[in-house]
Order: sequence, then structure tokens, then C-alpha cells
Amino acid sequence: MKSEQEKKGLTYFRNLSFQDQLNVVWQTGILLDTKRLPGFWLHLYAVNSFFVEMWVCQRRLDVTLVRGFSDTDELKPYTDRISLDSILD
Repeated sequence: MKSEQEKKGLTYFRNLSFQDQLNVVWQTGILLDTKRLPGFWLHLYAVNSFFVEMWVCQRRLDVTLVRGFSDTDELKPYTDRISLDSILD
């Protein structure tokens, strides 16, 4: 049986405070990929029925942005690095 949090999905996640979003990702997220951009580490997580990008500043080592999305088209920058079959099972 799914928890109340899992049932609420992306809309619920987006309405959480920044700290609560981080807590959800760290407690229930599955790390799918990490890549480096100038000045940032991007961590891609699967969380319940959606995905989350976490932007971590390389200099300060803190999270500066958490972006949740459910549209798999937004995974295109990652498709050469991850297998969607394992995510969608």
C-alpha cells in the first residue's frame, strides 16, 4: 500500500517547502544519474511517479535548485546515460 506522500505525486511535491522537497528526495528518491556542468553537479532522481533534478553548487557544496518533472521528454539529456526500461518497470 502506498503512503499518503506517494499518492500525492508531483503537485504535492512542488507545493512543499524547499527543505521538505530535499527531505523527500533524500528519503525516497532513487539516484539515476549524476553529471557535471560548469559550477554544478546535477543529480537525477526518480521519486515515486516523477523525476527530480537536484542542482548542487560545486564551490559551496549546497543544493541551489530542486526541479521536479514528470514529462519523460525532459529526460532526453540523460537518455544516453540511463536506461529508461529500468525506471519504468
